[in-house]
Amino acid sequence: MAKPGKPSTSKGGPWHQDHAIMNVCILGDAMVVQRQNDQKVASQTCAKAQHEWDKLVIIAEQCPSLPKPTLVKLASKQLL
Repeated sequence: MAKPGKPSTSKGGPWHQDHAIMNVCILGDAMVVQRQNDQKVASQTCAKAQHEWDKLVIIAEQCPSLPKPTLVKLASKQLL
């Protein structure tokens, strides 16, 4: 039964409300909002991860290259 002043979900008025339709409307809206929120969080997380990755790439490019360890140099000379 509908509350006074509240619209009914069926054409028959407050005495003929379809509770299944009411549940679909209520839960459907909540599911849409939840999906939108999930997509928003995923997009923000992806953008933040890409930003952090770009910063790490810049830092890695600025680092000087490491010299080869002497053991590798000795082993490569012996193979030649």
